[in-house]
Amino acid sequence: MRNIWTIARKELRTYFDHPTAYILLVVFLAMNFFFFFRSVFLIATASLRPMFDMLPLILLFFIPAVTMGALAEERRRGTLEVTLSHPVHESQFLLGKYVGNLLFLYIALAGTLLLPLTLAVGGRLDFGVVVAQYTGTVFLMAGMAAVGLFASALTRNQITAFIVATAVIFILMMAGTEVVQMGLPAWLGGALGELGIMAHFANVARGVIDLRDVVYFVALAAAFLSLAQWLLLRDRLSHGSRLYRNLRLGTLTIVGIALFANLFGRHIPGRIDLTQERLYTVSRGTRQILGDLNDVVTITLFSSRELPAQVRPLERDVSDVLRDFERYSRGNIQVVRKHPDRSEEALQESQQLGIAPVQFSVMRTEELQVKQGWLGIAVQYADGMEVIPFVGATETLEYQLASNVWRLTRSEIPKVAYITGHGEKTQGDYTGFSRELARTYEITTVDLTSADAELGPDLDAIIVAGPKTAMEARSRALLRNYLAAGGRALYLGEGADVNLRYLFASPVPDSARDVSETFGVRVNLDMVFDLRSNEAITVPGEVFNYIVPYPFWLRALPAAEHAITRNVNSLFLPWASSLDTLQTLGGRSFTPLFTTSEAAGVQQGTFEIRPDIDPYYNPADLRPQLLAVAVEGAVGAVQVSVPPPPEPEVADSAGADTTATPFDAGTNGGVEVQTQERPPAEATPRVLGTQVQEGPPTGRVVIVGDSDFLTDAFARNATENLIFALNAIDWLTQSDALLSIRSKQRTPRPLVFESDTTKGAIKYLNLIGVPLLFVLFGTLRLMRRRGMTRRTYGQ
Repeated sequence: MRNIWTIARKELRTYFDHPTAYILLVVFLAMNFFFFFRSVFLIATASLRPMFDMLPLILLFFIPAVTMGALAEERRRGTLEVTLSHPVHESQFLLGKYVGNLLFLYIALAGTLLLPLTLAVGGRLDFGVVVAQYTGTVFLMAGMAAVGLFASALTRNQITAFIVATAVIFILMMAGTEVVQMGLPAWLGGALGELGIMAHFANVARGVIDLRDVVYFVALAAAFLSLAQWLLLRDRLSHGSRLYRNLRLGTLTIVGIALFANLFGRHIPGRIDLTQERLYTVSRGTRQILGDLNDVVTITLFSSRELPAQVRPLERDVSDVLRDFERYSRGNIQVVRKHPDRSEEALQESQQLGIAPVQFSVMRTEELQVKQGWLGIAVQYADGMEVIPFVGATETLEYQLASNVWRLTRSEIPKVAYITGHGEKTQGDYTGFSRELARTYEITTVDLTSADAELGPDLDAIIVAGPKTAMEARSRALLRNYLAAGGRALYLGEGADVNLRYLFASPVPDSARDVSETFGVRVNLDMVFDLRSNEAITVPGEVFNYIVPYPFWLRALPAAEHAITRNVNSLFLPWASSLDTLQTLGGRSFTPLFTTSEAAGVQQGTFEIRPDIDPYYNPADLRPQLLAVAVEGAVGAVQVSVPPPPEPEVADSAGADTTATPFDAGTNGGVEVQTQERPPAEATPRVLGTQVQEGPPTGRVVIVGDSDFLTDAFARNATENLIFALNAIDWLTQSDALLSIRSKQRTPRPLVFESDTTKGAIKYLNLIGVPLLFVLFGTLRLMRRRGMTRRTYGQ
């Protein structure tokens, strides 16, 4: 071990005694930072993913450039034979060279460590994922460095060694890609997929250190180091000698073991989930659902024996999830695997269940062909059946399976109702959200203007989405009584009406938001803009399109810890209105869910919302604006008698005084209060902490100052909006197990800096400051070395 460390130190010192090493370090760091900052501010996400996505391509050239002279230069100078004639074993010499090169590479990687620390100024990084990403890069460098050392042992020419190493690493990077596997038989494509570098690195970089990936990189390094040792000794040993035969046999054995471990390593269990939210570990809610099973639930996986390359990694993850379900079910989950491409019976069963094959393009005999593949799941309990026709991603697979098991094994399904009759949005406007909601809830619609409308205790929650017209007395009485009896509501309000044709906004009549004040929250007649935390929008130009920030499309930020906001790191709220809390009689608790940044304000009246027009504001008026709040407690205040259905000409309450709650004591539009009097409500400043008033809790309400964020046009590309709304329904209905499972779904963490000055300082501190430190260190070290050399020869 001492010899290995001595050689490694000498190798590392040799690098830093020449300017080439500093040039390589500066180029490596500058390229990393340049490509990272080119995109990170644009996507505004607190993640190092842009750097680690580009890093393998940079290492493709950087590592061969570092390792190309490790052995090739020794051969060219003739010092290799002299070194090996010393009392140092060849394997010790090779490992010393390998460790020295690795240390240099790890120093280069350490030069990027300032990046996550400075990026944390503008966002909450998941440092568990950061640790996994750096760990994956350490393994990746170890494997690539072994390839570089092998190439350097192959030749006396450094350029040739560089080209060979780059070619071999490129082949390993491309081996697992769809482009290569499309033209190969399925068995060969599957083998190459297991040998490809990128799939293993990507798996670790997502935040999971899987034993299978560790085995891959260790086996890769061992295989190429054994080949490098064989190349070192083949010219020093007689090819007919016993030592040479043993060397060749040992090398082939190591390479064979490495190939076997990688080809069949997919069956090796064991992983460490480093993500902060334990995204790849079975959640407490899933364990609770599986542990409560008292009968067998059958999960049937329909998969092809020969899946296309782009789907094969999914199959591994699906198998992991199913294995975990079996483990935590105490024998009540039975997993059955069937192959429709091999069994006619399995094919017919999949067709009956609605699990249809998905078509993929594959290349055969130099032409594209269409091939079918299955990867669907059926969950069966008693006479019930839930089907996932095709598993396109595994991020939500745990929730899908757990919710299916939960739904099938429940005697009663919770019911959620859309409220209509006053211009509200319905299932047709929220098709994506409604589809996800229907996985675990029964959905119905209640028109409050109907003569037989009722909001009974059979409704576990209601959704009031953007009412546009006033609610007549009977509708408000029905709603108020429902809440007073402990009902739950998701209220999506609108204080400004958007005209997309002419791009202007105008206030919604006061009477359209009366209902929200029942909960103790007012939806203001304004539109919020945020100069710092917003979405970018593409604007057509005369020649090219260009991207500009759009202050009216808010990237809302979490305001407090709450079950609804757990792991929902931001919301995309287009054209939202601000909220105020109201002081009313009775106990209730207000918990802010989402706010803007401090650089936010509001616009009122009628105004243009064009992207090329900046909002008008006074800098002194900028402050955080409340956008979403959860209310728990006496949200219904008191019960009222329900009047008969109104005549068609009944006047509404438009123009009512908005400084007080519309449900005043006495008679209000024909509604007679049956219990105590209650004083008018008074508006209070926006609450950014949790405010608790005395009184027994009776209900729950979640209020958002926007109803457009769940429409398909916006929710399609903002899954965090769907997760938030589904979390809200789960919290309202107290489906805690489902809430804990869904909250594992990761949403982007926003990256928001206090000012452009801070953003620029962080960028140039990394892009220029870190490389400059290496330049200064190298300059001082080389000058000191030159001075010592002059003094030595001067004496």
